[in-house]
Amino acid sequence: MRSEIARMTLSFRPYWWLLALALVAYVAVMTAGTLTDLHGAVISGGATAALGAALAAYTSMRWGVAPGRLGGRAASARRNYLALAFGTVGVLYLTLVVGAINTSAGVLWACGTWPGCDVASGAAALGMAHRGMAGVATLLIAALAVQTWRIGHERTLRIIANGALGLMLAQNLVGLVQVVLAQAGESLPVGVARLAHLGLSSAAWGALVVLATLALRRPFPAALPATSPRTADVARPGATDTVLLDGKPSLLKDYVSLTKPGVISLLILTTITSMYITPAGAPELSLVLWTALGGWLMASGSHAINCYLDKDIDINMGRTSRRPIPSGRIPAWHALVLGIALGVVAFAILTVFVNWLAALLALAGFLYYVFIYTIWLKRHSKHNIVIGGGAGAFPPLVGWAAVTGTIAPLALLLWLIVFSWTPPHFWALALIRQKDYARAGVPMLPVVAGDDETKRQIVVYTLVMLVLTVLPAPLGMLGTPYLVMAALFGGLFWYYAARLRREGTTTAAWALYKYSLLYLALLFVAMVVDRVVSFVL
Repeated sequence: MRSEIARMTLSFRPYWWLLALALVAYVAVMTAGTLTDLHGAVISGGATAALGAALAAYTSMRWGVAPGRLGGRAASARRNYLALAFGTVGVLYLTLVVGAINTSAGVLWACGTWPGCDVASGAAALGMAHRGMAGVATLLIAALAVQTWRIGHERTLRIIANGALGLMLAQNLVGLVQVVLAQAGESLPVGVARLAHLGLSSAAWGALVVLATLALRRPFPAALPATSPRTADVARPGATDTVLLDGKPSLLKDYVSLTKPGVISLLILTTITSMYITPAGAPELSLVLWTALGGWLMASGSHAINCYLDKDIDINMGRTSRRPIPSGRIPAWHALVLGIALGVVAFAILTVFVNWLAALLALAGFLYYVFIYTIWLKRHSKHNIVIGGGAGAFPPLVGWAAVTGTIAPLALLLWLIVFSWTPPHFWALALIRQKDYARAGVPMLPVVAGDDETKRQIVVYTLVMLVLTVLPAPLGMLGTPYLVMAALFGGLFWYYAARLRREGTTTAAWALYKYSLLYLALLFVAMVVDRVVSFVL
């Protein structure tokens, strides 16, 4: 058997040299194509096709085997998958060709803003077409990667799909850097970025060619890992149950759930509303969108890493044991990689499109949540929520800094308001889930100090929060409309906190927890309403 393997390895060795020669020739021709006129674009397109043919031939000869016979739904699923794979290859090839034409025609200097530009000329229109095609290609690659994991294709194809997606995302980021450098008139860095952009996109296309060739030549899975909601309820780490191809796996939903989007929505609301109450007036819509996107991705990254770090805790809690990692549907390290990648992308977006201060504040919130709360406080102190609440209070600071480039007293007061809101909000839930926390060994206040002390602390922190929420009015930061609304919303919060202290029931705890979510949203909206009323009057 070993001699047979050795013989096959020797027989394939020449193909490595042929492939290496093809890659060298491709790089040389493509580099020349970026330096010449429109004819260079035609040459580049031919070189790209030649490279694809070489990769497909090598892959087919090196790893290809006859695919098994399939029927019914499995055959249909294979056809759909191959159509997606080869369609993605075709779209990205056209994107590369149009990109080569853009380079030869100097389109970068005619479309120098991002994501859009004024299409007053044909060159600018061509540049926008290229960006649109790149966006479509990226979405198709993402869909292909998700589908590859969803159907449970062999490990090699999953790795290649992930690599192609990572390369495409990286080349999009380099393309953005290229535009920024062109705006600054940096010719040499633009050239370097252009070559990096070309290299990454070509590598992504090559990976897709290999993926499509393997998908055509390798056996197609006839069954899928069980990831549907029905089977996930009974899933165990290491479970090997499968469902047929007509099941409804939700791998994408699992990855999204790692970012805890429901929690982020409230954080982003505080970011956006804080942008509209600064002395600088209403911000531009583009600034709001970039800030919200960067903040969303940064918070998503921290939550994904939290899922990775808390995997040993989550498996012991009924509320979290069905999450993708403790249930065994997603490897833990995927959450770590996802979290780091989201944090890097978020920092880049905030740095380029917002400002350094907003980016650094968002990063500070990221690190605060991961290291101070998740790693240190959550497992070792009954004050975990009190001190750890500072992480969730960073979004208003990010929004304020995005508009003004500074941190003012009102911004710090917003931070304090969210900081003081967090303990009564979370302790209400902790009272309901204290058995889970006790089982997982997490020293939440109800576990360590008991129900009565927790309810007393809820009342104390509610009182502190209410005092902080009315301060903007007497300090001249906000007006009477805000003061009236803050008093009404705060009075209702006090009612629910007092009711929990008096009754101590699960129903009262749920009522306080649910209202606390609505309360914070209403309070920050009231700040914007106050600004609008003041402007009108």
